[in-house]
Amino acid sequence: KVALTGQPLTAETATCYGLDGDDQGLLVTRVDPAGSAANAGVRQGDLIQEVNRQPVKTAIEFSAAIQRSGVKPALVLVKRRNNVIYMTLKANS
Repeated sequence: KVALTGQPLTAETATCYGLDGDDQGLLVTRVDPAGSAANAGVRQGDLIQEVNRQPVKTAIEFSAAIQRSGVKPALVLVKRRNNVIYMTLKANS
């Protein structure tokens, strides 16, 4: 279970989290400490920009992309302030 919640990034939320207003992606608003997202290092305030090299902007797009990975870990591109990080997430951890 990945277990995170998020919202599309807006100019207002970008400023609050130290991101650029022209960034796009899913802003992580909550991470379940028992989920695979937390185990991978995802934090509140991270901006998930891609899953398996496909852009994601909504929670629905993110969930669908993770599910398409099946049993293989998904490669997730995360922007944290001015750093870009690749992580791997499994849907069924």
